Amino acid sequence: MYLNDHQRSAFYESLGLNTTQFNQHVIIETNKSTARIFPEVPDHENPEFFKKLDYLVELNTKVINIGRMQVPGFVKAVLRAPLIERMVAEVFQLFIMTPIRAGSVDMEAELRAQTVY
Repeated sequence: MYLNDHQRSAFYESLGLNTTQFNQHVIIETNKSTARIFPEVPDHENPEFFKKLDYLVELNTKVINIGRMQVPGFVKAVLRAPLIERMVAEVFQLFIMTPIRAGSVDMEAELRAQTVY
Protein backbone atom coordinates (compact mmCIF):
# COMPACT_ATOMS: atom_id res chain seq x y z
CA MET A 1 0.00 0.00 0.00
CA TYR A 2 2.69 2.49 1.01
CA LEU A 3 4.68 2.04 -2.22
CA ASN A 4 1.59 1.86 -4.40
CA ASP A 5 0.06 5.02 -2.95
CA HIS A 6 3.30 6.95 -3.44
CA GLN A 7 3.15 6.08 -7.13
CA ARG A 8 -0.17 7.93 -7.22
CA SER A 9 0.79 10.99 -5.19
CA ALA A 10 -0.97 13.27 -7.70
CA PHE A 11 -4.32 11.78 -6.65
CA TYR A 12 -3.73 12.42 -2.95
CA GLU A 13 -2.38 15.90 -3.65
CA SER A 14 -5.51 16.69 -5.71
CA LEU A 15 -7.49 15.93 -2.54
CA GLY A 16 -5.25 18.28 -0.56
CA LEU A 17 -3.46 15.43 1.24
CA ASN A 18 0.22 14.78 1.78
CA THR A 19 0.70 11.19 0.59
CA THR A 20 3.34 10.29 3.17
CA GLN A 21 1.46 11.79 6.12
CA PHE A 22 -1.80 10.20 5.01
CA ASN A 23 -0.24 6.75 4.59
CA GLN A 24 1.52 6.96 7.93
CA HIS A 25 -1.78 7.94 9.57
CA VAL A 26 -3.52 4.96 7.94
CA ILE A 27 -0.80 2.57 9.13
CA ILE A 28 -0.94 3.92 12.69
CA GLU A 29 -4.74 3.67 12.84
CA THR A 30 -4.73 0.20 11.25
CA ASN A 31 -2.17 -0.94 13.83
CA LYS A 32 -4.43 0.31 16.62
CA SER A 33 -7.33 -1.75 15.28
CA THR A 34 -5.16 -4.77 14.59
CA ALA A 35 -3.69 -4.65 18.08
CA ARG A 36 -7.12 -5.44 19.51
CA ILE A 37 -7.21 -8.72 17.60
CA PHE A 38 -3.64 -9.95 17.31
CA PRO A 39 -1.07 -10.50 20.05
CA GLU A 40 1.65 -8.60 18.15
CA VAL A 41 1.70 -5.79 15.60
CA PRO A 42 4.50 -4.09 13.65
CA ASP A 43 6.32 -1.46 15.69
CA HIS A 44 5.41 1.66 13.75
CA GLU A 45 6.72 3.73 16.68
CA ASN A 46 10.27 2.55 15.99
CA PRO A 47 11.98 5.46 14.13
CA GLU A 48 13.43 2.96 11.66
CA PHE A 49 9.98 1.72 10.58
CA PHE A 50 8.91 4.71 8.50
CA LYS A 51 12.51 5.46 7.47
CA LYS A 52 12.62 2.01 5.88
CA LEU A 53 9.26 2.50 4.19
CA ASP A 54 10.40 5.87 2.80
CA TYR A 55 13.62 4.27 1.56
CA LEU A 56 11.53 1.58 -0.16
CA VAL A 57 9.55 4.35 -1.89
CA GLU A 58 12.83 5.87 -3.09
CA LEU A 59 14.10 2.52 -4.41
CA ASN A 60 10.75 1.73 -6.04
CA THR A 61 10.78 5.08 -7.84
CA LYS A 62 14.21 4.25 -9.24
CA VAL A 63 12.98 0.83 -10.40
CA ILE A 64 10.00 2.47 -12.13
CA ASN A 65 12.23 5.06 -13.79
CA ILE A 66 14.53 2.33 -15.11
CA GLY A 67 11.46 0.64 -16.59
CA ARG A 68 10.72 3.82 -18.56
CA MET A 69 14.22 3.99 -20.04
CA GLN A 70 14.65 3.36 -23.74
CA VAL A 71 17.20 0.55 -23.37
CA PRO A 72 16.99 -3.20 -24.03
CA GLY A 73 15.18 -5.35 -21.47
CA PHE A 74 18.34 -7.13 -20.29
CA VAL A 75 19.95 -3.77 -19.50
CA LYS A 76 16.89 -2.79 -17.46
CA ALA A 77 17.08 -6.11 -15.60
CA VAL A 78 20.76 -5.57 -14.78
CA LEU A 79 20.10 -2.02 -13.59
CA ARG A 80 17.09 -3.09 -11.50
CA ALA A 81 18.70 -6.14 -9.85
CA PRO A 82 20.69 -4.33 -7.12
CA LEU A 83 17.70 -2.10 -6.33
CA ILE A 84 15.35 -5.05 -6.02
CA GLU A 85 17.88 -6.89 -3.86
CA ARG A 86 18.01 -3.87 -1.54
CA MET A 87 14.19 -3.72 -1.46
CA VAL A 88 13.99 -7.38 -0.47
CA ALA A 89 16.59 -6.80 2.25
CA GLU A 90 14.67 -3.78 3.59
CA VAL A 91 11.37 -5.69 3.66
CA PHE A 92 13.11 -8.55 5.47
CA GLN A 93 14.51 -6.09 8.04
CA LEU A 94 10.99 -4.74 8.59
CA PHE A 95 9.75 -8.32 9.00
CA ILE A 96 12.31 -9.17 11.70
CA MET A 97 11.87 -5.93 13.68
CA THR A 98 10.73 -6.58 17.23
CA PRO A 99 6.94 -6.21 17.22
CA ILE A 100 4.77 -4.47 19.78
CA ARG A 101 3.01 -6.84 22.19
CA ALA A 102 -0.65 -5.94 21.77
CA GLY A 103 -3.95 -6.02 23.63
CA SER A 104 -4.94 -9.56 22.84
CA VAL A 105 -1.97 -10.95 24.79
CA ASP A 106 -4.29 -11.62 27.71
CA MET A 107 -6.16 -14.12 25.55
CA GLU A 108 -3.06 -16.20 24.74
CA ALA A 109 -3.20 -18.23 27.99
CA GLU A 110 -6.90 -18.95 27.49
CA LEU A 111 -6.36 -20.05 23.92
CA ARG A 112 -3.51 -22.37 24.89
CA ALA A 113 -5.62 -23.90 27.64
CA GLN A 114 -8.48 -24.68 25.27
CA THR A 115 -7.81 -27.44 22.83
CA VAL A 116 -10.27 -27.52 19.97
CA TYR A 117 -10.61 -30.57 17.77
